[in-house]
Amino acid sequence: MNWILGIGALALGIWQLVVSKQYFDNMKNQSAPLLFSIIAVIFSMLFAAFLIVYGLIKLFT
Repeated sequence: MNWILGIGALALGIWQLVVSKQYFDNMKNQSAPLLFSIIAVIFSMLFAAFLIVYGLIKLFT
């Protein structure tokens, strides 16, 4: 069960990083204010980091 949770969390974390990078690259074209866009990217990156760390912990424990 830990393997499934670990691999799933790692996959979601990597996917979240890819989506965050795409959003960051297209930030100039967004209609949202720049401050809200930066906040969204920061929280998205933090969530991705949490998922990756959680996945690694689940895999190795």
